[in-house]
Amino acid sequence: MMGSSIPRQLSLNALEPIVIDLLDLQQELTPSFVPVRSLPTPLEFMRQVHTNFPVIYRGAALNWPALSDRRWSKQYLLDTLKDTIVTVAETPFGNADAPLDGTFVQPHTSQLPFPVFVNNLLDQNADSVCYMQSQNNNMPTEFPQLVDDVQMDISWATEALNSKPEAVNLWIGSSRSTTSLHKDPYENLHVQILGQKVFKLVSPAEHICVKESMLKKATYQKSSAGFNLIAEGERQPWPTVDPDEIDSSDQWQSRVRVLEVTLNPGDMLYLPALWYHKVSQVSDTEGLCCSVNYWYDMDFTGPLWPFANFVRGVTNLLTGDEHNDNIADSGRS
Repeated sequence: MMGSSIPRQLSLNALEPIVIDLLDLQQELTPSFVPVRSLPTPLEFMRQVHTNFPVIYRGAALNWPALSDRRWSKQYLLDTLKDTIVTVAETPFGNADAPLDGTFVQPHTSQLPFPVFVNNLLDQNADSVCYMQSQNNNMPTEFPQLVDDVQMDISWATEALNSKPEAVNLWIGSSRSTTSLHKDPYENLHVQILGQKVFKLVSPAEHICVKESMLKKATYQKSSAGFNLIAEGERQPWPTVDPDEIDSSDQWQSRVRVLEVTLNPGDMLYLPALWYHKVSQVSDTEGLCCSVNYWYDMDFTGPLWPFANFVRGVTNLLTGDEHNDNIADSGRS
């Protein structure tokens, strides 16, 4: 038994400096900030996708009807969606789809008339934090009244990727909600309409730094007495590191590089597939934070998917956590 464990330990000791070299090389060869660029041609965007590195297209959507005449406002949305029933995530702390005390917590889901949702959203003293965050292509299916105010695809991205978006999602929340660190298997174009969003980004090459763990799943259940957590039998792989609370004494956390992006109304962020991101919101003067995102399916035939799986496998060997067969966990943006 001892004879077989010694070579394995020697192999792991040899693997650690290789991972450190990978982290150093990745950070040395890529910018320490997210660049700002003008709108790309399809060819330019295709090249950007191949780099798997984020970029900001500042003011890219300022000519959209939602923004060009300042059409979208609280009153406009209330008037337009007054008869619409919306799917709302509710939590006590604005922490849906997030790690909490070793558990992966999912929100209570309600179906509310849009005016009731807005009223609850803007109530700063409410014991429930609301976020309209369904990720099911909700823009064309649930909000057809708003389709003409935005775009149903980003033309240069559609041409570059040779496909329409898998989903176009409308997000409405407030400063009370924060999205924990997670990743998505999509090329994401995120457009800010009202308020601001602050993204904290981590490269998929730094998988070992974000301490992904298999967490027991639980769901908030809301009642007149408040919220309870209902445990489930399944487990969910999820990063447990908070980019705003890095433990500098931890061997791997101390090596993480966090890139920060603030999106203003009209800005568009290209968020590459499998990049980790934590998102906080800043409400506008009327209390709203609103955005639309476009999820284009990633290219699973390219080098990114095998590379990400390799990094995950090496991480599991070094940490002893040989789990997580599917790295494409999806979360909120």
